Amino acid sequence: MSRDIDRQHVEALARGLSILEALSRAQRPLSNGELARETGLAPSTVTRLTHTLTHLGYTRVATDRRAYELTAKNLALGYPVLAGMSLIKRVRPILRQLTEETGETSALAIRDGLHITFVDVQQGSNLVAVRLSMGGRMPVAVSAAGIAQIAALPERERRVLASQARSYLSRRGGNIEAFNASLAGAQETGIAIVRGEWRMGIGGVAVALNADGEMAAISLPVATGSVSEADMRGPLSHGLRRAVERLG
Repeated sequence: MSRDIDRQHVEALARGLSILEALSRAQRPLSNGELARETGLAPSTVTRLTHTLTHLGYTRVATDRRAYELTAKNLALGYPVLAGMSLIKRVRPILRQLTEETGETSALAIRDGLHITFVDVQQGSNLVAVRLSMGGRMPVAVSAAGIAQIAALPERERRVLASQARSYLSRRGGNIEAFNASLAGAQETGIAIVRGEWRMGIGGVAVALNADGEMAAISLPVATGSVSEADMRGPLSHGLRRAVERLG
């Protein structure tokens, strides 16, 4: 059976998708050389793929340098998926109430490999509330939403994904000790707390949820200069627990 599956595998398609995935993760224009390093593909292959994707309208040449970036055409692939997610419809009023109670931005995040994607966002009313974009992505290793979801996995899956997250941090000079502490805290309390690991001055509080087999997390990103760790462990964590209880 595996041989039949292998014969049906279209390598050219897989390579093209790896280019789109690399650009999505980077969230900035990448040159052919950078794409080759990110994907492990030969530079000549990357050149042909970016030419084809640009011709089809999925990428374009950035105006400020010889690099490629995603176009809005990619959204046409993603929006039908989001529209069909029943979890978003159920969580949206919960996010709205959570934002009204806290003044902070609230978001629903799902995991895609070693990254999380924000699939619904309610912008906060506080002057210093962190702004998020729907469709924005972050590495799981530095995001409260990602760590909350890792902590909620069965033990075997949790160990594998946590090991991959540590490898990701190691390659990029990240803080593995902070990741371990956040993961341990999330396993113990059900709440993941991160301060300044993604960007200086930005933190997050998150709780994982599993609704009808869909794993996700509700997250509150915060400005750490204005929101103390005590507030994150106290009122904001309590608000997240109430939100999950309302979701049932």
